[in-house]
Amino acid sequence: MPRNQRARSSRALANDEAIREAGVAEVLRVGVDHVSLRDVGHRAGLTHGATYARYEDVDELLVDLWNSVLCARAILMFELCMTAAERPDLTTVGAIFGFLRDTTPEDVASIQLLLTARRIPTLHEEVEPFIHNYLERELCSSPDVSASHTRGITIFAMMVVQIIADAQFGFDQNYQAVLETLLLETLTTDPSDIADVPLHDRDDRIVLAPGDDLRTELAHATFGVVGKSGYTRATISRIARRANCSPGAIYKLYPSKEDLVIAAFHDLMRARWMRVSNFVDVLEEGSITQLLYSATSSTNSVRQSFTLETALASAQSERLRLAILSQLSELQALIPLLTNISDDERERLGYLIRSIMFITIGVTFLSTVVGSMQATNFNQFAEPFRRAILKDGVPTWSEMSRQILELINRRGY
Repeated sequence: MPRNQRARSSRALANDEAIREAGVAEVLRVGVDHVSLRDVGHRAGLTHGATYARYEDVDELLVDLWNSVLCARAILMFELCMTAAERPDLTTVGAIFGFLRDTTPEDVASIQLLLTARRIPTLHEEVEPFIHNYLERELCSSPDVSASHTRGITIFAMMVVQIIADAQFGFDQNYQAVLETLLLETLTTDPSDIADVPLHDRDDRIVLAPGDDLRTELAHATFGVVGKSGYTRATISRIARRANCSPGAIYKLYPSKEDLVIAAFHDLMRARWMRVSNFVDVLEEGSITQLLYSATSSTNSVRQSFTLETALASAQSERLRLAILSQLSELQALIPLLTNISDDERERLGYLIRSIMFITIGVTFLSTVVGSMQATNFNQFAEPFRRAILKDGVPTWSEMSRQILELINRRGY
């Protein structure tokens, strides 16, 4: 040990442990942007001065949390996904769902820091080695990404969203059991049996260009400011400057920032794949591949960041959370209207909707972290997954899709 470095006392080490536990708890309670050293110290049972003696500022605390606790959890989660993709069987795939079932607060916090580090320079410096050495290790080193890496990173993306959702709404054991069966079928499909599918360019830009009316201008400005800075740091004043209007003009239309973001979110969610009228084609060959392909598009970077930041902020906002959940309602509302379909098949159709949305959203989120995601051949995951759904998930899909199409035409969706 160097002479100028003293061994830390057992009390100091105990204080470190208490601060880290409190830091994780505060990340989950208020979100990364609202964590304060004062609140962390209070939760840890320490004086304000003792906390500041250990950390200069909140960014230093976040860096310590990542390096001492959270990075190891992210590595474990990623390695579970890669092991299942490389050697798929009941044990390796089951380990993923065991991890999800036993998710800890540290796992949730690791996801939050991974997804927000891009806009916190000191934290991003520490998170970047994980991104490069694990998430990007094959994407950057080879022009031909293996099927196992494609499948592994897609499952990792799904787990990211699943962990966020489970933290807010709880673990759904029935859904996870169905998904585990689908994933095992997906991963055991021989890559040589998967042919390429024709895809159109990543031109389905979902964030509309600003229009002449103020509401459209504000939606477009909100996408950019929230996506770049996060929900907390996206002030009404900054959005007003971006939209070239006064804060007062915004408040005449929206009582609060929360209302403005919800309105922008509803505009954003008028996406092609989110509408009932297009979901009927989702199990056509190439459709899921196209969803994932487009989700990584750099032309949709604003959508990716805004969707991510709104989802993260919903953990502390009931109204944002309800706005996100309402997006499922149009699709879910059709399920009870289907006839000659068993209750089990109705339930599985709901799971189908959720799984495709979670995978697509997960890939969207990961695209904000991994710029080289566009090199991924998502068809090596999407096509086997589509086949598994048709075989084990909703084998009566042809009848379901026929009825959904009739309902769409009748109700004018």
